[in-house]
Parts: sequence; structure tokens; C-alpha cells
Amino acid sequence: MTDQPFQPPQSVRTEAGSTVPYPEVVGPRGQRFQVLSLALAFTSGLVVQANQPDSDDSESSESGDEAAELPSHAIGSFGVDFNATVRFVGNEAWKIGWVQTVESADFWVLYRNGARAARQRTKLPQRMRDSDTRKGCWYGDESREKADPAKPVTISLMDDPVVPFHHPRHTGGPGLAALVDWTPAGCGGEKEFWTWLVAVREDANHQPMDVVYLHHTHWKVMFDCVIHGDADKPTANVPATSGVVLLSEGVGQGGATPALDGRGVLPRDEVNQVEDLPDEQQ
Repeated sequence: MTDQPFQPPQSVRTEAGSTVPYPEVVGPRGQRFQVLSLALAFTSGLVVQANQPDSDDSESSESGDEAAELPSHAIGSFGVDFNATVRFVGNEAWKIGWVQTVESADFWVLYRNGARAARQRTKLPQRMRDSDTRKGCWYGDESREKADPAKPVTISLMDDPVVPFHHPRHTGGPGLAALVDWTPAGCGGEKEFWTWLVAVREDANHQPMDVVYLHHTHWKVMFDCVIHGDADKPTANVPATSGVVLLSEGVGQGGATPALDGRGVLPRDEVNQVEDLPDEQQ
């Protein structure tokens, strides 16, 4: 695979959401790509919602034991909504769309049992491709289109990261038996992402051979809230600083390289542990 040999000058910027075209980007064999419009929407805040696990994930163990009960709820972000329209000039088969990488992460849910408190601490040990498609490097099947010299293509990406939790009582699971019947009380930590608008020339197996970086966005979600409510309906108090934070965005690849191969990250890639809190943190 070859990355584009040319990067637009980093001093060139067009305000996100503007309809003024971005600079034209030249591909490895003279193809031309131009972002005609780009809208990067970020919404702060967090909300309690029903947990909706990834349908591709399997929580069953290799030994055939009964799967642990999935968390019933989640602290969800309002997320991001990216939309771009891109013009293509060339005669090769290219696709244009969004790819995303999630960085290593560290977040937790606080549970209480009377005067005692502990965290279910969750870590993603390594950065991974963030995707729900089995073909190619894309964030999703809906987030890429075939480049068409006859007309510009419009592609979108929506993402709303969450932190799952058990309500009204923790139901346990591998390594989490100490939290059975404990009550959720709060959450913290963050998840960090890089998202790229790219043009890709794929091989017969949908693997990237050429990649042209059109735009990059670096963002994260800050999870910080107090969980309460009755047994039927959890609620949360959320500080104004919680939710999506834009770290940087601009033309070209930016300061990171995407994970373009391997499967997309799933809950089973995360490592969970129980972290007892000393009295002064309760």
C-alpha cells in the first residue's frame, strides 16, 4: 500500500461547514480530489440510554460457558456527525469515505454497596480500527461511496460512543463477581478517536493499495457523571465539561496514522477489572 506522495500545505484551512471548496489534492497517478463542502458537527453532553451492544460481538466464552448478562444501560454521548461532498477527476476505480481509529482507552463505572465503593475499570490496551464492516477499511458500509468523475459524492459518518453499566444491580461476569448486586453511582474516563476523510484504491480483497488523505479530525469523549434514579429508571447528573471535545482538525493526514486492517474493535477487546476504592475516595 502506498500513501499519497503529496500533502496540502498545513497552513491552508477552510472553516468546517463552509461551502468554499478546499484545496485540490493530487493522487499518486495524477487523480484529483477536492472537498467541495465539509460539515463537522460536535455535540457536548451525556445521556442515560438503553444499552445496544454490537450485533457482531459474542460474549460467550470459548469453553462454552453461559455468557455473562450484558449491561442494561449506558452513559451515551451525543456524538459527532460528519458530512462531506467530494469531487473526483480520474479514470481509476477509487472509493471515497471515512475511516476511524480508536486510541487505547481507560474508563470506569463506580458501583456502591452500602458504605463500600468500587470501580469496574475498563481498558482498551491498544489502538484499533473502529468499524462495523467486514469489507475494506471503512468505518461502515454507509460511510463510503464509489468515486464518480461525472458527479461529486456525499458521504457521512455518525458516532456516539458510550460507557455501559448495569442497573439497578450489577449482574457479575468473568472477573466481576465481587460487584454482584452493587448499585451504579457514577462514571469517568475518556475515549479518543481519529477520523479521516480519505480516497482509497482497493485490491480484489478490498484491501487498500493507495490512500489519499483529504481531511483529519481528532476528538474524544469525556465521561463524567453521577448516576442515580429509582430501580426502574436511572438518571444522571452531568457536568458541562462532559461529552465530545474537538482536539484538532485540518487538511491532510494530520499527526497520526489510521489502523486500516484487522477487524473493528469489540467489547471483548477490552480488559475489565474491579478496583476497590480507599475510604477517602468513597
